[in-house]
Amino acid sequence: MDCEFKRVDVWPMTRGGTSICWQLGQDVHFNEPYHFYVDFGQPATDEWLTLNAEPIVDDCCYTDICQRTWSDLNTGYYRVRLVLPSAPGMPVYKSQPAPSSGHMDRKDWLIARDIMRREYLQQRKVDGTQGFLLKRKQFGMACPRCLDWDTKEVRDSDCPVCYGTGFVGGYYPGVEYWITGVPGKNRRIDAGSPPRGNSSDMVNQPPRCILYPQIDTRDIWIQANSDERWIIDGYSVISEYRGVPLIAGVKLKLAPATDIVYSVGIEPVSSSSSQSTTEVSKGLDDPYEEW
Repeated sequence: MDCEFKRVDVWPMTRGGTSICWQLGQDVHFNEPYHFYVDFGQPATDEWLTLNAEPIVDDCCYTDICQRTWSDLNTGYYRVRLVLPSAPGMPVYKSQPAPSSGHMDRKDWLIARDIMRREYLQQRKVDGTQGFLLKRKQFGMACPRCLDWDTKEVRDSDCPVCYGTGFVGGYYPGVEYWITGVPGKNRRIDAGSPPRGNSSDMVNQPPRCILYPQIDTRDIWIQANSDERWIIDGYSVISEYRGVPLIAGVKLKLAPATDIVYSVGIEPVSSSSSQSTTEVSKGLDDPYEEW
């Protein structure tokens, strides 16, 4: 059964650090914790290796830190299973297998990865701002306090249980996320041509970010050095390759100090997540030939 899953995206790293993200359909509603398992398998077989011994509870992303490619051929697949342990019969829903190489061949992926690598280095070495991305929940346990059970609409935007999202917890745990050109920090001066003389206009440069992980409107970005919380109000792709979006200009709106999003905590990452982040960062800083 794969009708519950809307999509599964794979962002591969040859030496480990492959990110698998998934999204459920909008009509999927279960009033209990969602338990996810990620499997890895080879083509033309029905044998799958479960990568996480403990279930991923109410989350939408997993990082495979192991190296699974040892040659030029990358033929593995990932799939995601949704398990409802409290439901009668403990139903299991499976996604369609997604290739471990993503949706590009090796040559195209190396080019796309180099584009992201250059942007990554620009962020960390030059003018990027460190922060944390809180992805808004789009599925999970329905809020028992403010959600209208008939219309599925949120009746309290300041709800302390779901933070106005309609799902318990409101947001997934924060992940490190850099943005270049935070509003108010980076401006460009366009000098007018004659006969305007020395007059000039201040033009805001749109903030830039790498679409990894993928962002959505109404996600939250927290500036690390000030705890200012910015609502992602939209974005436009400014760099893509083979139809895959890589870099975007993002529209940020500063949340007022009274907004409920300031009550959302940043959960500490687990040891496995820390190891995954280290592996990914190391891979991006390595020489191109070492990828």
